[in-house]
Amino acid sequence: MKHILLYSTAALVLVPGSFSIAQDNDAKVTLEEIVVTSQRREQSLQDVPISVTAFTARVLEKANITEAKDYLTFTPNVSFSEDGESGNRSISISIRGVSNVDLGEVNVAQSIGYYIDEFNVGTVANGVINPQLQDMERIEILRGPQGTYFGRNSLGGAINITTKKPDENLYGEASVKFGRFSTWGLEGIINVPVSEKLMLRAVGAYEESNGIVKNVNPNGAPNSGYEYQTLRVSARALPTDQLTLDLSVTYTKEDEGHDASVASGVLDLDTKSIFGGAFVPIDDQLGFFPQNTDTVNHNTLEFNNNDFWIVNGRISWDGDGVSFKSVTGYIKSNSDRRFDQDNISTDTIIRNNEYSGSSFSQEFRLQSNGENDLDWIIGALYSKDKINQFNSIVAGSEGSYTDPVTGDVIGLLPPIPAGFRINENNFAFDVESYAFFGEGVYHVSEALDIAVGARFTHDKVTSSSFGVVAFEGAVPDAMGSRSFSDFSPKISLNYHVNDEVATYATVSKGYKAGGVDINRGSITDFAAENLWNYEVGFKSRLAEGRVQLNGAVYYLNWKDLQVQSNFLAIPGDISSAVQKTLNAAKASSKGFEIDLRALLSDNFELTMGAGYSDSSFDNFPEAILAGGNIANLTDLNIPNTPDWTLSAAVDYTHEISDTLEGFARAEWSSRSSTAGDLEGVAAAQLGLPSFPYVIPSFNVVNIRLGVNGDNFSISGYVENLFEENYYTGTSDNFGLGGIRIRPHPRIWGVRLTIKSGK
Repeated sequence: MKHILLYSTAALVLVPGSFSIAQDNDAKVTLEEIVVTSQRREQSLQDVPISVTAFTARVLEKANITEAKDYLTFTPNVSFSEDGESGNRSISISIRGVSNVDLGEVNVAQSIGYYIDEFNVGTVANGVINPQLQDMERIEILRGPQGTYFGRNSLGGAINITTKKPDENLYGEASVKFGRFSTWGLEGIINVPVSEKLMLRAVGAYEESNGIVKNVNPNGAPNSGYEYQTLRVSARALPTDQLTLDLSVTYTKEDEGHDASVASGVLDLDTKSIFGGAFVPIDDQLGFFPQNTDTVNHNTLEFNNNDFWIVNGRISWDGDGVSFKSVTGYIKSNSDRRFDQDNISTDTIIRNNEYSGSSFSQEFRLQSNGENDLDWIIGALYSKDKINQFNSIVAGSEGSYTDPVTGDVIGLLPPIPAGFRINENNFAFDVESYAFFGEGVYHVSEALDIAVGARFTHDKVTSSSFGVVAFEGAVPDAMGSRSFSDFSPKISLNYHVNDEVATYATVSKGYKAGGVDINRGSITDFAAENLWNYEVGFKSRLAEGRVQLNGAVYYLNWKDLQVQSNFLAIPGDISSAVQKTLNAAKASSKGFEIDLRALLSDNFELTMGAGYSDSSFDNFPEAILAGGNIANLTDLNIPNTPDWTLSAAVDYTHEISDTLEGFARAEWSSRSSTAGDLEGVAAAQLGLPSFPYVIPSFNVVNIRLGVNGDNFSISGYVENLFEENYYTGTSDNFGLGGIRIRPHPRIWGVRLTIKSGK
């Protein structure tokens, strides 16, 4: 609470005084205008009646933003959990309490839309994509349902990423970087204007590291290190003045060792239900988090390997008063994982996952352009997503553990041979969807705009399981298919009080398709998730363009909120594991968010963000949790939704000479405590300890320094400067060493970039 008070006091003191001082120094210097495409057309961030946080190319470079957690940290009312279950970049995202509670083998539609150059990349083999971010133009995080313009998978919001496109300038760039944990990497960018009508651009990057967690067992993977490779090639053709053709192909390969997580020493309900309540966590004499933050003892040669192909083609035609856009996208992904499921030094339980995914979509849009009394857009979308999964849990060669100190022998498995299939299955998940959407914005006057939009969606969801084996016994194949249709309207009023201040009010509906669960040959349905979003906000330009202050207040009202749970149908029998999607009858979330940007002087720029969210299950009396426990979650908070998300950054620039500029940046982020999953929500009710189920609050400070020249730049950074011993969530909870946690050590690095051309 003290940090919240300090934050609020600083903002109140700063706003009235410092801005007027800066204005006196040089009234001509103003904040950089941020252009966004949140409404599928280029507009100023300050003119869009949506709660948006945007990061420009300049900020992405200065803040060393390389993955999702880096920009999500500085976005109000956005939370994330680094679950680590498919590598170092594995992540789950929550916006205003809207998220996926992922169990791996249960597939549901995504709750957050993830778009790269207007193509939805939300359906991938490893759950949630966390793309490489080299050569980016802009990243926008839109809060609240975005049904009209983004539609599929945007129940809680959307992440809209825009890459840099080929242009008419000959340009080249090469970078090299070094950092802690033997991290190093190379990156190159080249832009070539082949002619006035054809331009090409390519970016390639390579990075490797030893990782933050090492393994002391010589039989296992040595560490959580990684090797990343990515290549994106883009082409832009201009056949006529009105027609633009864009094509990009991206390939990314991520090869990693074991998970970057350590044991907590607290057994989850799932492990207890199998091994009994008296079972004591095994630590292999390494200790548990937070005493142990960097070491495991795993005998299995673990790995997490992911690869992605993304093909994106766009056709844009601008006519007199009307524009046409076609977006064609295809993404293919694979995720292979071997995991030491027992999470200790014995060869007891091994897990293998082989997942593949593909997604195709075609979108057409026709919209007005120019200045009109009525701006309009209509469109249609077809998409087809497919996920295939092979999961295998087999017995190792050791059915017991011998304590190296006491000599005590602990039985772990019944007398079964190595390779015995405890549980093996294949799942296929398919969604075929089409949608029609439209919106009209009527400019009633220079001050008032009224927008009315809607989207109709039809989804056919098919799930199947086959080749299922439980304790070497065959389970019947099964398949189920269900269809869902939805009509999601939106109405918004945008009123310009004056040239500096605008207010807006929005009522919109969000939708996520239901589906089919298959367990042990049994088929059960779960309902579609719906929510209504009520939002009032403002956008302002103050102090003659030196200050931008934006805010919003919202209320979300859910029906049939989808949450996922796992438990044993037969207590003590690991082969009877059930993974099920539950519908909480009612839930709600209310809160506010504030974004502030200000030029304190010609050299100092301040960015601040604050979000408050009160999210809870309003009616969820019989939630089924691990171990078959039944909990009443009514009036309890939704997991992975902290009350407070706070951040601030100060940028300082200084002209060293006519050709050199120095810069410094200090960042602070804070998040209040939150339950990590449903077990954490019910921890007090079930007599579970707070740690690690309830994720403690934390504060993190980063610093960055650098020098920019005409043809080069050099920069350095230290992240988690004060070594805050925090974690953002928990991994797959099963394990004989307890729930697993990803630590966050201090990280440092340097980067040198050489540039040629413009």
